Amino acid sequence: MMDDSFTIEYDEYKGDFDLELTMNSGQTSQPPWIKKNDKYYEVLSISDVDVLVEISQDALNSTLDVKYFADDDVNPHLIKDKIKYIFDLDYDVTQVYDYLNKMPELNDVYEFNKGLRLFKAQYPYECIISSICSANNSIKRWTKSIRDIKEHNGKITKFNDEKYYTFPTEHEFLEITSNQLKEYGVGYRDKYMINSTNMILEKEDFHKNIQELSYEEAFKNIMELEGVGPKVADCILLYGYNKHNAYPVDVWINRITSYLYFPNQKVTNKQIMNFAQEKFGEYSGYIQLYLFNFARLSGLMDKLKKQK
Repeated sequence: MMDDSFTIEYDEYKGDFDLELTMNSGQTSQPPWIKKNDKYYEVLSISDVDVLVEISQDALNSTLDVKYFADDDVNPHLIKDKIKYIFDLDYDVTQVYDYLNKMPELNDVYEFNKGLRLFKAQYPYECIISSICSANNSIKRWTKSIRDIKEHNGKITKFNDEKYYTFPTEHEFLEITSNQLKEYGVGYRDKYMINSTNMILEKEDFHKNIQELSYEEAFKNIMELEGVGPKVADCILLYGYNKHNAYPVDVWINRITSYLYFPNQKVTNKQIMNFAQEKFGEYSGYIQLYLFNFARLSGLMDKLKKQK
């Protein structure tokens, strides 16, 4: 087994990054990575080689320390690229900060979101299943369900006598029975997961095609999957396919956006989505993420709860 290490310095990306905040922000791309002794672990697929990555950061914008383990030779630059993709470090998030500064109603939002980045999926398929599982579900429950799916049906990789698991492929997923999925706590979503998986396999290069489509066309295609409504579709596009235009709208994002832009009005989720596309454009994904976290930490969410 080989092991080595490298760092990702603050000057290698634009904007802020807080690993802990990002990892535990409840984004629906995947469960948080395994945490042990203030370090996070995940198996990444690098040129078809399974690589165990250990990553840690002491504080906001401090150096990211990365150690990796693999049974075969692997290019560390590819590992770094994959990590930067997953945590969106290849995106200039200062553009979002500049946008927030131009909007008086959003001026305070940045202060509650220093270092929060998108937490994108390594595998689009895992994001699809995670997002379907998250619908009308708590973060604690859906993340446990996805972990159970990985640990019972994913590929097992051993590093230093510890077991780690990768999410099953579409073909491997179809070997899981409906009853097993229910045992993992997915409830009525089992059929959605199985049927959507079959739909994905029926189309050649499904993920590549979605990746290459415009946001609008990709949205139409993802909506064809079973159990995928507009909010789940936008989660999938944002975290699974890196489409920053997506603005997932649930009951809380509806209330928060309505509070800021449609006071004393009853606005549908569709209207909120259309409004965000027009007003926020390419910053929609980050604005949605930041608004939710802002409302949660600033007390706005408690205020909105009392109004209902």
